[in-house]
Amino acid sequence: MSEFLKREAVFFVTGFVTVIMFIEFFFFPADWSIAEMLRLWGIIVYNMSLGLGAVFMMRTHSKNVLKKGRNWQFSGWLIISMAIMLLTGLIGYAFGGAPADNAIYIWVFTHIYTPLGATLYAITGFYIFSAAYRSFRARNIDAALMLIAGCFVILSNAPVGEVIWSGIPTIGTWFKFTGQIPGMRAFALVAALGMLAYGFRALLGKEKGFYAGVGKE
Repeated sequence: MSEFLKREAVFFVTGFVTVIMFIEFFFFPADWSIAEMLRLWGIIVYNMSLGLGAVFMMRTHSKNVLKKGRNWQFSGWLIISMAIMLLTGLIGYAFGGAPADNAIYIWVFTHIYTPLGATLYAITGFYIFSAAYRSFRARNIDAALMLIAGCFVILSNAPVGEVIWSGIPTIGTWFKFTGQIPGMRAFALVAALGMLAYGFRALLGKEKGFYAGVGKE
């Protein structure tokens, strides 16, 4: 029985949910009660997994702080930050409102979380720029064409491009729309076919990684 629960039951539940969703999408335009119930269960399981992940994260970083492991100071700051946001959110609910109604929660989110997110995004821009610099090397014809297209796109977005030559914005716009969109559509089509193949393999029990090792011999 345990072997059945590890393999066939997991495959059956996945297949059943998928079939119900397909039937609702193609044959029941309005909300189907069974599909709606399954979506509600999915939301519940998703939120439970978030809570479980938070518990495991706190346990892991607490052990790192107690043992003074690698970068334990950052683990401590993470625990303190999570505790502050959790407490301020719970205080908002305790007084009959949402976390957004709590002034402390709003201040922490606006003046700490948002600037940190903007800083992280700005730092990522430097990594993207350095990666582009390493990629834009005309070692062959393909790389040279990518370099030329990249230069036109960059100059078309900068005011200096039109100053250099009035045709640069036109060429850059052509690369961004006429040249890029068909390529992105081709990538999207190939990715969709790959997802369909992956889905069928998961439904047939061929894709073991989808079940996180469930059913391994």
